[in-house]
Amino acid sequence: MTEIELFTAALRLPLPWKITEIHFETASYPKELRIKIGHDRGAQFEYEGQFYTAYDHQARVWRHLDFFEHVCYIEARVPRVKLEDGSVRLVEVPWAEPGSSFTLLFEKKAMQLVKDGLSKSKAGAQMRIDGRCIGRMINRAVSQALAEQDLEAVEDLALDEVSITKGHNYFTILTDRQAGKVVGIAEGKDHKAVDKALIDMEIRGADRSEVQTVTLDMSTAYIAACDRYFPDAERVFDRFHIMKKLNEAVDAVRKEDQKQFKELKKTKWLWLKNASKLSLAQRLKLQDLSASLPNIGKAYRLKEQFKQFMDTAYIWNDTYLLKMWMAMAHYSGLESLQKFVKMLQKHWYGIETFFSLRATNAMAEAFNLKIQEIKRIARGFRNKNNFKLMIYFHLGKLDLGLTH
Repeated sequence: MTEIELFTAALRLPLPWKITEIHFETASYPKELRIKIGHDRGAQFEYEGQFYTAYDHQARVWRHLDFFEHVCYIEARVPRVKLEDGSVRLVEVPWAEPGSSFTLLFEKKAMQLVKDGLSKSKAGAQMRIDGRCIGRMINRAVSQALAEQDLEAVEDLALDEVSITKGHNYFTILTDRQAGKVVGIAEGKDHKAVDKALIDMEIRGADRSEVQTVTLDMSTAYIAACDRYFPDAERVFDRFHIMKKLNEAVDAVRKEDQKQFKELKKTKWLWLKNASKLSLAQRLKLQDLSASLPNIGKAYRLKEQFKQFMDTAYIWNDTYLLKMWMAMAHYSGLESLQKFVKMLQKHWYGIETFFSLRATNAMAEAFNLKIQEIKRIARGFRNKNNFKLMIYFHLGKLDLGLTH
C-alpha cells in the first residue's frame, strides 16, 4: 500500500475526493505534515440534492489530528458550484463541519477530553490549540444535537435549582428521572423559570401534560409552579430535602445554646454528620455534650429517631411512627423543631407520596454535584449560555458522536 493509499484509507475519503500530495516539513518546529486533497477535472459535487461541476474553488486549511510528532493539516481547494438561479455556493467537505477550521476527528477527540473531565484550557494544551476553540466546538455541537434531539414522553420529572455564581443566581434544572438526563434549563428559580425550562423541553417533542410525578423541594415557588404547570401530577417531597430542613432546625438549637455554652463552638458537623461516620472520639464527645446540654441533646436524639422512623416508613409504607415523632417534637419545647413539624404538616401530602411511590430526587442531587464540579473545573462561567450548554454536554445524553 502506497503512502497516499494509506492516508486515503485513514481519512475515509469518498469519491470524488482524493489525496494529491503528502508533504512532511521537518525543518519547522513543531514538525508539520500537510495533506493536500483535490479531485479530478469534471467531477460533480452534491449541493442540496443536486449535482454540479465546479464553478471555481476556494482554498481552505483544516487542523487534523497530530501524526506522531507532526502537527497535521489538511489543505484543499474546495469547489464552489453555480446554482440555477445564478448564485454561487461552497460545497460541504466530508471531513469537517461547515465553517470549521478543524476536522471532525480533531473536534471529537478534543471534546472527548473535556467529556472525560479535563477543563477546556487543559484539553486545549493537550491538543496544542487555544481552549476557547474547544469551547466553540462544544457550543456548536451541543446546539446542533439539541436541535436534532427527539425527546420521548417525560413522565417522571425532577425539579431542582443549582447555583450559577455567588449571590442569588440560579438555574432551574428539569431532569427526566427515567431516562437519567437533563431535559430543561432556565435561569432563575421561580415559576417563570420552570415555564421557560419546560419550553426548552417541549421544543424537542416532550409535553408537560404527560408528566405524572414531580420530585421537588418544599420551596413555595416550585410548589406554585407545580400547581400551575402540573396540576394532575403527583408531587413528591424528597427525603434529602426533608432531612436538610431537620438539620437546619437542629443547628438552630445548637446556635441558641452556643450563646450560653462555649463548648459548643466548632461542633456544628458533630451534630449533623451521619453517626456511622463519626470516629470513636467524636462519638464520646457527642455523648458527653448530649448528656450535659439538654436542649441540643434532645434535638440530636429526635433527629436520630426521625431517621430511623423514616427508614421504617420507607420499608413498610406506614407513617404511624413518623406521626408519633411529630407529636414528640411538637411537645419538645424546642421552637425550631416545632416549626419543622408545622412544615411537615403543611406538606404532608407530598411526604406521604414519597413513601407510596418511593420516588426520590437523588438523581437531581447527583446532577447538582456534577454541575458544581463542571463549574469548578471551568473556574466559573462568565457567559451563562455557555454554562447551560456545558450542562447539556455532560448531562443531556446528546448524540455527539463521541465514544461515550
